[in-house]
Amino acid sequence: MSVDFYVAVPAANWPTAASVERCMVAQSYPVRIKRFPSLDRGRIVTDGALAVIDGKDAYLEGELSIASAARHDVEMVNARLRAAASPDTIRPDDALLAIHVRSPAEMRAASYVLSALIVCFDGFGFEPQGDTSGRAAFA
Repeated sequence: MSVDFYVAVPAANWPTAASVERCMVAQSYPVRIKRFPSLDRGRIVTDGALAVIDGKDAYLEGELSIASAARHDVEMVNARLRAAASPDTIRPDDALLAIHVRSPAEMRAASYVLSALIVCFDGFGFEPQGDTSGRAAFA
């Protein structure tokens, strides 16, 4: 079984691995980034992210794209956000990262990575299993 998380970040704010790492250090998050996907406006990037938590690698399987390239996912998420009366939705020009986690270590690492994207890069997070979403308070 996997758990999915989404985060939308304005495409102009999509960070580099070094920027995410600096954010995590500034926030005192116990995760380090070994690999982080780069936004490519022309395709869906399926490299995911590789983080280190508790001294062990945690691969965060996922997809990164401009939201308009992931139309089905965006429509599904935005419908659920509207049904939950969320004040935010994913915009077509957002960078959308979907992460799928399967283990407790991946869950912990993903929580910190997504929090960094929300807090430091003006992201908006959504967790579909519980229909929870938000910005800094969600992170």
